[in-house]
Amino acid sequence: MTVRTSRKTVRFSRPFVLQGFAQVLPPGDYVIDTEEERLDTSLTLAWRRISTVMRVRVNGAVECRAVEPDELAEALLRDGAKNAPGSPASRVTAKFRHNSARKSFAYPVRRTPGK
Repeated sequence: MTVRTSRKTVRFSRPFVLQGFAQVLPPGDYVIDTEEERLDTSLTLAWRRISTVMRVRVNGAVECRAVEPDELAEALLRDGAKNAPGSPASRVTAKFRHNSARKSFAYPVRRTPGK
């Protein structure tokens, strides 16, 4: 059985909480390790997630705690949510990119004299 581990760093800009964690976690960078095992299929190369672990600093020590990827994604979305719903869309949102594309590719309106 072949196992691979991928590592990424996520950044929280505000305090957050995840299910199964007793305390609110402070903002900052967190390392996420995901282990996957290779599935034995003859048609394609496939991988299945075995575990996802987040490294958390507690009282000066680093602990590895299991976390669900979907829950982590939701926490990151909540962290990136805007406090003021009426404010303009940031440059990273899909809405901003959509509106920018509409403006970029809009054809100019030609006006003929006398009409």
